[in-house]
Amino acid sequence: MPNMKRSNASAAATVTVGAMVVATVLSGCGVVRGIMNDGVTDPITPEQSKTQVIDAAKDIVGILNLPVQSATFWRSSCNDQGEAPFRGRMLISYPLAPSFEASDAEVARWVEQLKTQGWTTDPTAHTHGALLTKNGVSATFGPQSVSDTQRDLELLGECRDLTTTKQTAGGNEDISLR
Repeated sequence: MPNMKRSNASAAATVTVGAMVVATVLSGCGVVRGIMNDGVTDPITPEQSKTQVIDAAKDIVGILNLPVQSATFWRSSCNDQGEAPFRGRMLISYPLAPSFEASDAEVARWVEQLKTQGWTTDPTAHTHGALLTKNGVSATFGPQSVSDTQRDLELLGECRDLTTTKQTAGGNEDISLR
């Protein structure tokens, strides 16, 4: 009789595992992806994460006719461990204004102009610059500083790239936005 109990338990375990495999196959890879994606519900490829921030940068530069001195793209981890998920990042440098006041006024005009083109502000966000978002990308105009030789606009894409790793993130890449 003890062998019978063991056989029944073994058969039940086999049926349970089989049912899980069938459920996963029938529901597609979504179940497995949901378990393995660190909470990312709609992952994107490394190329999509790059395109996301470059398209946003081109949008801003085109709307404002921003005089770009340099534009640099890189991928960064969204956590302190350097693990997935990753996102695309850009830093766009443009000339200093004649004064801090002129810079502040210019950025304020730009924010209003960008808001007419679908960019939004978040009054609850705390930053040293002017922060806008559109299509999952955050753009921050940093304040002009005494020690800087240029002003910067930083763009951060969404943390949805699960493919990039520390080893494949690569380095900085100069980008032409015109």
